[in-house]
Amino acid sequence: MAQGPLPQWEPIGGYGSGIYEATDPHGVTWRLHLVEQPTIDDPLPPGYRLAPRDNPTDPTHITAAGGLYHALDLAGMQISRDTVQDDPEGARRQLGLDTASSDARDTEK
Repeated sequence: MAQGPLPQWEPIGGYGSGIYEATDPHGVTWRLHLVEQPTIDDPLPPGYRLAPRDNPTDPTHITAAGGLYHALDLAGMQISRDTVQDDPEGARRQLGLDTASSDARDTEK
């Protein structure tokens, strides 16, 4: 994977566990896990939950639409918002996006 501002997610308990952790630029470790069937008292829809590992009581919903890698990218952009804003080209490279094509599309608008 290309170097950039997005965090490196690590599986916890193996790839089949559905639990991943990454550390943000401020040293906070975040946990992302899949909830396919929320409990009756869970206000969030099915999908991934993102929260600091040490304070999981108020998670953010990350859509499961698009699959695991899309969810990891979205969660990474959320927890590394400041560094992504400072280095958007690095984030594009890291995500494997063709920056030349997106620059051409932006120029056409």
